[in-house]
Amino acid sequence: MVSADERDGAAKRFGLQRIVSKSDHTLVLSGELDMTAAAALQAVIVSCVQSKPEGLTLDLRGLTFLDSTGLHLILFAQRLCQDKGAEFALIPGPRKVQHVFELAALVTRLPFRELTK
Repeated sequence: MVSADERDGAAKRFGLQRIVSKSDHTLVLSGELDMTAAAALQAVIVSCVQSKPEGLTLDLRGLTFLDSTGLHLILFAQRLCQDKGAEFALIPGPRKVQHVFELAALVTRLPFRELTK
């Protein structure tokens, strides 16, 4: 039997799904994006951008938490894409995650894009 604490811990873990469509990459993030997850995500971002995609999108809808380390990593991804000539976009996360961008005054500086159906 799994305890409530173990279930809560599993929900908090960082998850990453990489989707490649033509020459675009989308990284679907889930769980907590903090310093524990940062190194792994940074390696995937670098790998994606080194493959010279036309664009990189970070889908934040599945995140439950974002701290300053995660925020800096998103800014790193934006700069890396800019340096390599790739388009960069963010799919907004839940209110709790978006609030971090608001506090850092980055909502209008980052390329947030709503999904079209």
